[in-house]
Amino acid sequence: MYKESFCSKLKKARRDTGFTQREVAKDTGISHSTIANYETGRTEPDLENLGILADFYGVSVDWLLGTRGGPERI
Repeated sequence: MYKESFCSKLKKARRDTGFTQREVAKDTGISHSTIANYETGRTEPDLENLGILADFYGVSVDWLLGTRGGPERI
């Protein structure tokens, strides 16, 4: 359940902020292929990258992981 919701929420956060995967990669230092793999559910981020992405998109880690309802922006 969490794995499926994580990739869709990560993609939603990126689209809601208007960034492309390449822009996110450039701004966060996480490779483009890694971002793409996260968004398709092929791989999952480690804690460091999870925190970087949550901060970058301005969302909580709880929301990205699907442990709370609603897009709780920080």
